[in-house]
Amino acid sequence: MKMKFYTSIRNIGMFCLGLLVLGACKKNIPTDQDSLGEDIVYNTKEFTPLLGRNTFYNNIVSIGQNTSQPLSFKIVNVRDLDGEPATVFNDKFPVKVWKEAYTGLEKSIAEIEAKRKIEYRPLLEILEHSGNINFWGQSARSAFVKAQPDSGYVFDIEVSNSGGRRYLRNFKLKPFREQPYEPSIEDPITGSSSYPYTNAIVSNMIGERTGRPLGPADIRVYMNKTENTGKGTKTLTISFLDSLNNPIDPAKFSETDWPKLVHGFNPRVVDKKVVYDVAYPIPLARVETAYTLANGTAAYLVFGYRRKGNLGYLELCAFAIPFAIYEEGDWEIQFRFPHEAPKFD
Repeated sequence: MKMKFYTSIRNIGMFCLGLLVLGACKKNIPTDQDSLGEDIVYNTKEFTPLLGRNTFYNNIVSIGQNTSQPLSFKIVNVRDLDGEPATVFNDKFPVKVWKEAYTGLEKSIAEIEAKRKIEYRPLLEILEHSGNINFWGQSARSAFVKAQPDSGYVFDIEVSNSGGRRYLRNFKLKPFREQPYEPSIEDPITGSSSYPYTNAIVSNMIGERTGRPLGPADIRVYMNKTENTGKGTKTLTISFLDSLNNPIDPAKFSETDWPKLVHGFNPRVVDKKVVYDVAYPIPLARVETAYTLANGTAAYLVFGYRRKGNLGYLELCAFAIPFAIYEEGDWEIQFRFPHEAPKFD
């Protein structure tokens, strides 16, 4: 009996000891944690956007197998090259963002603006889970943001998940000076320009006086923002001048599709100039439309007319220019024929 008693006591003791061991093991079992490896790599370390424009850097992060997702990204410690905090990046500025897709088929400025809204964003923004970087430079100017040739800014990126956090350091932001339109005549670093104009693309045009073929150098393109202070208008004006600076009637470019020349509205002729009400920027988005190049990066103006050729047949003559305008207001694109006007008949 005594042996059975001690055996029972021993079994009970072993059972209790087992419970204690299991309890201790349970307390020491680690919870699942994300891994945060050294395999998070940015393929871009230096960012050089143009002031006055929004620039989006997508697909710039490579994440290896040693790092668990999702990750959280955060820009920290934005500073100038001397290490002083760059407080301008703490502020937020108004930008227009699309809440519905732009198609190029909109029938009015009101319809366009109904698809956009104003939000307040920091100039430099990182998308929390992708790590892509947006430069909301629409309102940025070299008057308060350092631009090249200045050395610009340095910043770090904090990356974290439940396994901890890491810092990717010494990214560079070196903006170029604003260029409010393209093709630009201004150097993006110095802001200076050699000529006040660019040239057009020419097809099958001859001079009125000499009959010689006209080339790009025979058409000078000036793009100017006009002073319309206080009126709050947004227009695009197109005009033509001959070699004596006399206006050329737009009606002479009879093969031009004026209603579909730009995505503008209410076209009218004022003092031999064609004026459109428009929304800016032009083009409104990087979307291929009837008004843009195939990739949607630039709007495209084409002016045409027909004249009788040497064999008596009517021939199509034309000139064109791709362009973009990023700063809203009242702009004029003027085509000047400095040597001689085109022959129209």
